[in-house]
Amino acid sequence: MTDQGDHVVLKCSGTACGMRYPSPADDHRLHACPLCESPVSQVGDYHAPPLPVAPAIEHGQAQLVGVLDNIRSAQNVGTMMRSADGAALDHLYLGGLTAAADNPKVAKTALGSQLSVPSTSCKDTLHCVEQLRHDGFEIWAVEFTDRSTPLQTLQARPENLAFVVGNERAGVDPVILEQADRHLHLDMYGSKTTLNVGVTFGVVAYWLRTAVAVL
Repeated sequence: MTDQGDHVVLKCSGTACGMRYPSPADDHRLHACPLCESPVSQVGDYHAPPLPVAPAIEHGQAQLVGVLDNIRSAQNVGTMMRSADGAALDHLYLGGLTAAADNPKVAKTALGSQLSVPSTSCKDTLHCVEQLRHDGFEIWAVEFTDRSTPLQTLQARPENLAFVVGNERAGVDPVILEQADRHLHLDMYGSKTTLNVGVTFGVVAYWLRTAVAVL
């Protein structure tokens, strides 16, 4: 994985193009525009950002885990792993047809987080959720229903919480929805009724980690 400090800014010399774009400093195509193949020149470089200082998170005995119920896209799974790493989730459970952490397509978007986030694959997401409940977790499903609560209105969460996101087309398994202790949704202010599941997962993970108190 490269970072900003490994990139330069290039400018195309073509009068009909003139594209300005970043390029890895060691890219062998540094001398030709990828659009029109005109010569390019280096006009700047990116500086590596300072190392981030991670805020202290008091985990204590509380656990926050994510359950991915039959996610079709391995790229979405990788995106969710990266968000899980950023929000310091304790574990991910990959249910049904959800791609495992060692899937090359997962690695493409996880950018290494598939190695830092503990994960377990399970063929039947319902059995996984039932085991989590047996282990003392409350189960929250992320789905717009007639009993769902807007995420931003939540002020507290249980000590041990598993939140479930569902299949991109079908949503969360109906039996899991029926058995869930609570349903959550994100309010939508535009013309669409849902967000990409990877985006939704990241929003929910960060909100539950940072914006609500642990009971």
